[in-house]
Amino acid sequence: MSKIKLKTVVDFKVVSYPPAGNDVFECVNNKNNKHFIIKSERGEFANFKNEIEILNKLQGKIKVPKVIEYGECNNKTYIVLSLVEGRKLSDILKSDRNINKSEYIYKYGVELARIHSLKIKCDVAKLRSINDIPLEEKYSSLNDEWVNKVINYLAKNRPNVTYTTFIHGDFHYGNILFDKSEISGVLDWEYSGMGSKEQDIAWALILRPNQKFMITKKDRELFLKGYKSISNYEEDKLKWCYINGMMHFYLMN
Repeated sequence: MSKIKLKTVVDFKVVSYPPAGNDVFECVNNKNNKHFIIKSERGEFANFKNEIEILNKLQGKIKVPKVIEYGECNNKTYIVLSLVEGRKLSDILKSDRNINKSEYIYKYGVELARIHSLKIKCDVAKLRSINDIPLEEKYSSLNDEWVNKVINYLAKNRPNVTYTTFIHGDFHYGNILFDKSEISGVLDWEYSGMGSKEQDIAWALILRPNQKFMITKKDRELFLKGYKSISNYEEDKLKWCYINGMMHFYLMN
């Protein structure tokens, strides 16, 4: 981090290290006290070039960070982004039990539908392992009859996937910020591009560790109600993608 020399900000310091898949630093400009974010690639999975292109195309369409600058340091790409003010929904629910959780979840679904309704010229989204059936090496040693039954279902009912919708690619609670009950920003667009809307929806519905919503069927129905207020989806495809995603998480944990 200390080796990165920015063109736009000369005098700054790191104030926090938000958890993320890449190396992320919240910084402050010592001259004007404005905060900003530096993201640096952690591994080969990073796709910063795609994120930069998508963020520039989304300005004025969706609330997203602005790309301030980007470059390379030690053969790794970094991006400097404007700081989006807001909090993750799970953090809000931890600190305030009196909020209307249903309202937030509904808006969460609406936001994904808004993204899927955008007409963005871009490449096909980067395919990830969670988009397909778990590899045999992940479950063969378990000798679990229930797991094998689910895998067989997935294999026999694999849907015909078409990449005709602009997707976020990693739409989950850690990447959506709220401010005063409204979504203030959507982060991390590395995996965005043309893809399957049902895959994107399923990824958003999956319950993650420490997540304080999507716990009940009612939560999931509220999200889908919000989504369907703007767009639609194929039920069978969503069912397959949801079961497949849940199986990936089950095998990981």
